[in-house]
Amino acid sequence: MQKDLRVHIAPVGYETKRVTEPLIRQRADKVYLISHDNDDEYVRGCLQAIDGELRGKSIEIERIRLDFWNLYECIEKFREIILKERGNLVYVNVSTGSKITAMAGMLSCMLWSRAARPYFVHISYENRRTVIKPEKVLRIEDALPTYEIRRPRKDVMSVLELLKDADDGTMQKKDIIQELESKRIIEPTGRGGEKMTDPAKHSRLRTLLKPMESEFEYVKVESTGSRSTVSITEQGEKALRIFGVVDV
Repeated sequence: MQKDLRVHIAPVGYETKRVTEPLIRQRADKVYLISHDNDDEYVRGCLQAIDGELRGKSIEIERIRLDFWNLYECIEKFREIILKERGNLVYVNVSTGSKITAMAGMLSCMLWSRAARPYFVHISYENRRTVIKPEKVLRIEDALPTYEIRRPRKDVMSVLELLKDADDGTMQKKDIIQELESKRIIEPTGRGGEKMTDPAKHSRLRTLLKPMESEFEYVKVESTGSRSTVSITEQGEKALRIFGVVDV
């Protein structure tokens, strides 16, 4: 894949100039046009108008449909695009689409601050009663303040992924240890090269799980006699959807 391309993510709602002007002015190489999976006739007209304005501009267009009102689905798709375009210059239009896509865009830029930048397009309207018909773009604000959101460590996300894929979202501790060993998250040997004992491995897992349970409420740990199980919680499933496993 060619690197250093100017790639835009632009949700499409009831406006066209807010979508097309930044692409033309900033000489975009590619744009992901994201529309609602149950759009109406007006949105389809906007998409046709956008196609017309971008025709002949040498901008590659990729169309994506999703639920504009599902925050998690939007963040997941933005993350997928940002990861796919790693090495390129990714810009996210947070002035178009729905309020949910705007929130997802800002959150994605905060989560992957080194990989994507948000911008906002200011417009004037010919008639205040027809706000869906902008007269012209006034300016493009590309210095929006973003603050890095710390994502959970990769070992935390690996545990959540294991639990999500398990039956009923539950695993025994010994099975988690075995899986983490295969991923080299828990090393089979200590710093001195000696073989790690089972109690030492369980101690390491306890250290990993303690904040996941008590602080973030990602998991629930239960013990019955010598059997200990770990289950993913609703909060853990949400974290997995937002943050994903791959570290950018």
